[in-house]
Amino acid sequence: MINNQKDLYDFIDKIMKPNGFVKKKDTWYFHSDECITFLCIGKSPYGGYYGEVLGCFLKEIYIDKEAFPKYHKCNLKYGIAKIISNKDLIKKVFDLENNEFKVNEREVILKELIENYALPFLKDISTKDCIKIALHKYRGLTTWMDAEMKKALSVED
Repeated sequence: MINNQKDLYDFIDKIMKPNGFVKKKDTWYFHSDECITFLCIGKSPYGGYYGEVLGCFLKEIYIDKEAFPKYHKCNLKYGIAKIISNKDLIKKVFDLENNEFKVNEREVILKELIENYALPFLKDISTKDCIKIALHKYRGLTTWMDAEMKKALSVED
């Protein structure tokens, strides 16, 4: 059972690592030739809730050139809550102070969220061409891009 941050990170690492992601602190990174994609799970300062952020850095415009950059410097930022309609479930499952889950229900839901939504999204933004296709697949994706990425992809607001 996931009871604390270490348990949460270990659980997520067991899903992300076999998919080629490398964990650094609270973030998992994957490098393609064109992008650095990431999943960041950070603890809220207001309790046991953990927020999740999915996104990427487009290497051709990424200035710092760090292998494992801070997620907030990314070119594109999204979230599982923007992909699925049950935002309340996401908030509950990432709230470790929420004790309504029985036995391994939290783990089952987290695994499903990561495998069925987070990983496919991260694959969909792993190259420049994939991102262009993802613009039609994910609602409001351009809203979550910075100006440099929009320019590199020739995307208008």
